[in-house]
Amino acid sequence: VLKNIEAAVRAHVPLVEGTTGWKQNESRAKQLVAAHNGALVFGANFSIGVNLFYRLVKEAATLFAAVEGYDPFIEEAHHKRKKDAPSGTAIKLHDILSEHLPGSTPTSSTRAGYIPGTHQVGFDSEPDQVLITHTARSRQGFAAGALVAAHWIVGRTGVFEFGEVIDELIAD
Repeated sequence: VLKNIEAAVRAHVPLVEGTTGWKQNESRAKQLVAAHNGALVFGANFSIGVNLFYRLVKEAATLFAAVEGYDPFIEEAHHKRKKDAPSGTAIKLHDILSEHLPGSTPTSSTRAGYIPGTHQVGFDSEPDQVLITHTARSRQGFAAGALVAAHWIVGRTGVFEFGEVIDELIAD
């Protein structure tokens, strides 16, 4: 990833980066972008639906943090060829929940068949359970979001998380 970022910023080409597993190099990536006055949009998931799902989960976490007796959990499923588990999206969901709820949130991952991607956040208690789910039906939603990011980044410099693109779309 760093090689691609460096090549893009040296060539003055804005970059949209959706690869999972490069967060440990994020500070170096930001340095490269800044040093070459480049532009980068990154995200754990470029689906617009998932990014709205993140906002729903954040609001739910805020509500459930105000009451006792509900335990959060995350379940995610992807196709059998996906190498990382949990997915970047599940990690982002975990981070969102951690901001509002104490303790660690159990996360389970399934890799089977041809599942494009399903993420579910649950809040479980003795009397009931609340579930919030996003299911990708195809990879088209990821591509559409990446194109939105590619159009948005033109003429900008700096490093942006895809959620900032969504924030601007919602504001407009």
